[in-house]
Parts: sequence; C-alpha cells; structure tokens
Amino acid sequence: MRAFRKAAAAIAAVGLMSLAACSGEASQDAEEQESLEESVGSYELGQAAEIPAGYIQDIQDKGVLTVGVKFDQPLIGQKNTATGKIEGFDAEIARLLATYIFGEVVEEGDDANLVFVETTSQNRETYINDGTVDAVIASYSMYPERLTQFEFGGPYFETGQNVMVAADNTDINSVADLAGKNVCIAEGSGSIGNLEAENPEAVITPLADYAACAEALENGQTDAVSTDETILYGFTVDKPDAFRVLESSNNFTDEPYGVAMPLGETDARNFVNDMIDEILANGDWQKAFDLTFGAAGMPTPDPLPAPNRY
Repeated sequence: MRAFRKAAAAIAAVGLMSLAACSGEASQDAEEQESLEESVGSYELGQAAEIPAGYIQDIQDKGVLTVGVKFDQPLIGQKNTATGKIEGFDAEIARLLATYIFGEVVEEGDDANLVFVETTSQNRETYINDGTVDAVIASYSMYPERLTQFEFGGPYFETGQNVMVAADNTDINSVADLAGKNVCIAEGSGSIGNLEAENPEAVITPLADYAACAEALENGQTDAVSTDETILYGFTVDKPDAFRVLESSNNFTDEPYGVAMPLGETDARNFVNDMIDEILANGDWQKAFDLTFGAAGMPTPDPLPAPNRY
C-alpha cells in the first residue's frame, strides 16, 4: 500500500503549494507534501474479497480502470501542471476504487492500472455511454432523473450549491441578491437549472468550465459564480484575497456526489457501494478528506455520507 500512498502524495499540494515557482519553493512544497502524507498515513483498503462477474470483472481482466475526472477543480479534481498528477478528493476515490479492484494502484508506465481522462460537465454522459471511461467520478450529483440514465454508486460525498463573489463585493450576500446580476455556471452543469429555480431573475452566463468562470469573476466580467460549495471553496484556496464564498447557510440544494457507470450495471453499483461502506468504516474516507479538503481547512462533514442502495 505504500506505493499507493506515493502515487497519491501530490494531493497534499492542494491548498499548500504555489504553482509559480522557483526551486526553493518546490523543495518546500515537497517537504509539506511528505509531512502531510506521513501525518495522514497510508490507506487500509485492499482488494475486494469477491469481484462480481460482468462489468467489474471485465475491468479487472483488461487490467486498467479508466476514470473520468475534472482537471480544473481544486480540491476535487485538478491536474498539477508541475507534476502531471491528478489531485483532489475525486481522484482519491478513484485510487481507492482501483485498489478495491486490483489490490494496488499503478499510475505510470506500461503496467499502469489507473488512467484518468479529463471530463467536463458537458461530456461526462457521452464518455460513459460511448465507453471512453469505465466510470465518471467528477463532482457528479445523483439527481433522481440521472438515476434513470446511469448507475450511481454512492454518494461518497454530500455538499450543496452556493455562490462565490469577488472578495471585495459587499452587494451580494445571499442567493436573493443575485437578481439582475450576471452569474457564471459551467455549460452542461445541473447548477444552471438549480439557480433558475431558486432565483429566476439571475442572469446566467455559461462558460466552458468553472476555471473559466473563476477567471471571469476575477476579471470583473461576471458578478458571481454558482455551483457546489466544494468546487467554489477550492478556488478560494489558491486566491483567498480574490474570492469569497457566501455562508453555508445559503446552500440551496443537496448535492450527493456519485460514481457514475452505464445503466444496467447493478452489480458494479453494488460493488462501488461496498467499497464506500468499507472506506467509511476503516478510516480511509477520512484520510482522503484530510489529504484534500481537510488540508485546506474545511471541517469534516457531519454526518458522513452513506451509500444510497436504491
């Protein structure tokens, strides 16, 4: 399992490292990563005692789990441009799932058994349906209508939709204050419909992804960004002087993140739920949180998520 922790060590950089840099900063960041890794400890999860026939068995037989994740969302799924590693809580869940299937995680070389594919809110459904990925773990909320289109293991994390504004903005302090304001949301995101229902007077301006929305907010091209609080919080980590997320009391949706797979793969869904139950029980879920959201100062959710075995 030590090799698994090494592969995941780059997570410690979230909220702790500046991507700018000189060699001195890089050395300090490496020390911080190592310190966090040692304090959190290695995962306990091992290979599942039984691999169900069908979808999961096919993944094991081909020797590679391909997972669609976001590459632009700090704390959730973000590509570290310095190391090439995918960091964030969703990436950690993918690593745990690969461990549950194969017994270990290898992310580099010819023997790699976990491959990450950049996935956006626009293409995640397509990638599941056309087989580009085996699963999507990309802050993908288990809305009731989606449960009729895909199989969802989880939730493995629960949050809610909120609003981020410029740090010096004093006019927007609630969702109601978005009336007449320009609000950026990623194209294809369910957050668009949520805000339309909560405040029909908000002027929604879709952009390709949330990194683009955050840039537009920082440049004064939009008044606010709205999506899951976890995503918004990630942007404040890198630029606390630029952004402010409204108080959590403003959360106006329930966002249960799930692992999405093709519809009809019930055994695969149950397998993922078994894995989530195990990491909640053995402390691995908390370790993944401590490596990501916890390292950024976010308190541990109470209660923890529980799989919906629908």
